[in-house]
Amino acid sequence: MFFVSFQRDAEAPRMSISTSDIIDHLMPFSEPDKSGVYQDNRMTMVQCVTWNTAASRSEPAPYIDEVTGIHGVSWARIDNREEVADKLKLSRSDIDGMCDTELICRSYCRWKRDCIDHLIGDFVFLIYDDRKKKVFCGRDHMGVRPFYYYLSDACFVCATSLSPLIHIDAIPIHIRKKWIVDYLTHLSMSFNETPYKEILKLPPAHTLAVSPETHELVRYFELSAQPELKLKDSREYVEAYREQLETATKCRMNTAYPMGSELSGGIDSSTITAYAARFLKGPLTDLHAFAFANSEMEPQYILSVSQAYGLPHTHVTAGRYMDVEANKKRALSLLGYPVEHGNATAHEPFYQMASGFGIRTLLSGFGGDEFGTTIHGYMIPMEMILANRYKELMNILPGTFLMRCLRLAKLQYRQLKTHHFTRPAYNPRFLNAWSQLWPHQIVAKDAVQAYDLKWRYFETARFDAGYTDLKRFTLEKRWMPFVPTRMENCTLMAAARKIEYRWPLLDVRLVKCWLSIPSKENYSRGMGRYLHRRAVAGVIPDLVNWKKSKNMGNVIRSDSSERMVQGAKIDDVLHPVIKELVDLDKLNRQVEQAKHHTGEPGDNLTFQFRRNLHAVNGLNFWLKNCPVRDFEK
Repeated sequence: MFFVSFQRDAEAPRMSISTSDIIDHLMPFSEPDKSGVYQDNRMTMVQCVTWNTAASRSEPAPYIDEVTGIHGVSWARIDNREEVADKLKLSRSDIDGMCDTELICRSYCRWKRDCIDHLIGDFVFLIYDDRKKKVFCGRDHMGVRPFYYYLSDACFVCATSLSPLIHIDAIPIHIRKKWIVDYLTHLSMSFNETPYKEILKLPPAHTLAVSPETHELVRYFELSAQPELKLKDSREYVEAYREQLETATKCRMNTAYPMGSELSGGIDSSTITAYAARFLKGPLTDLHAFAFANSEMEPQYILSVSQAYGLPHTHVTAGRYMDVEANKKRALSLLGYPVEHGNATAHEPFYQMASGFGIRTLLSGFGGDEFGTTIHGYMIPMEMILANRYKELMNILPGTFLMRCLRLAKLQYRQLKTHHFTRPAYNPRFLNAWSQLWPHQIVAKDAVQAYDLKWRYFETARFDAGYTDLKRFTLEKRWMPFVPTRMENCTLMAAARKIEYRWPLLDVRLVKCWLSIPSKENYSRGMGRYLHRRAVAGVIPDLVNWKKSKNMGNVIRSDSSERMVQGAKIDDVLHPVIKELVDLDKLNRQVEQAKHHTGEPGDNLTFQFRRNLHAVNGLNFWLKNCPVRDFEK
């Protein structure tokens, strides 16, 4: 992790920065294994290193090359180290003892801004050219590691956590009221914006170059479905996908410590856990699986994977009991604003257990639903019928020949009635749910109108309506801020316990491979995820691999209700800005209703009340404890 302050205007007053305070804000709950500082008349660089791979132990923190005048900091794991080394004509002995920051800096010396085109992995970095007084920053393709920055004519300040930036008095920062309103309706996630008007995120797959006179934000990579891979048959497509899947997992198993893997019993986490067991170089005692089991069928699917590989350590918990207030404080210290994705804090039990076992890598199956194990295979028959590929379609529809003919006729009738599947404009299931929940949102009427909230809220109910192209839908509606936001939040929460999250199913090479394979490979005889299922056949148990749906049965238990401060009036508890933006009468009613509702599985209304209270509590705690006191007009 790192923090950097670059004085763009040499004549402007120097910003007062306590490097020890910066280190405390970067890693407030654990000591870094190594930290270091570089300062001159224009630059302050602070780097905190947590050891994980063998190469990470050689991080100088920060890296300085006296010959070229290049200084560098990174939070990185470069997965194609050997490939980059070959291009740089480095020997194996050179690369074995080289940290990732040095490899990035050497790449920059060779290719300048184009260096990022040669890097694969999870990374954010900053390179400072002392001779030219210029800064160059980069973020990985999928946005695994966070990067926040403030830019003015006088200075450029950035960090891998937002928390250090809001504690610098010299930076004028305003909280965005629109973000608060969006947070209350779960619309706040963004590729580039934060709750603070002046602080931005470097988006995934972007670089930022800053000099005293100019700055330039450049997108260096964009996901695309083109060009399409042309192979002989389905078997070759499966093999191409499997090869990338194995590569994506193997390169994320580079660690000098025991390893953990999340295991939900679904196909994604089961795949990653199974491959981890297969590719683990040490004894199986070095691999720990972590699972929640709150639904009827989860234990059997979780344990089927564990039993198939004889995993000696499978930690299954049926509860997520945490000190809610302590968790809020922890999250705010680490993120600098309320958690936007619940897994970041809900998985705290995993982080705690993993830390106790000395684990510094936690694998996750997140990203499968969005890409390689897409749950939207139902679009493929529509895509094929619009292309008049009736013969191929008949071969992949389920049932007997007669049933397939009837299904084809039904599809053709639907095509006619919906103007080539473009109607309705909204997903009916989503629209119905959104319409039921909208009256229970708690934003004040004036704020709803001021921020055009209702229209934006219902726009999300369109979802897959009108889409017949799986890849276009994936790129436009599944590659959304939700993906990097979850990784940003989880990355920072786990890093507080010196744990590095890794997501093999979001490896950019694997995602590109999946996007290049014909969509029809993902569907057969009514079965979705067909490409991935064939690729992992024999790797994960059939019980998991050929399960027809994601349903895990009834939820056995639900977490306890979120409550306002006991015995206090809301008017006395809430921050003034929340009282301005929230319908207090509605909130009061929901507080009372939540007290008396049992919250049984399927009780969507109580679930909505609890979500509202959770959002209000998170915002309230943030606004009362945040050092920023100014709000955007």
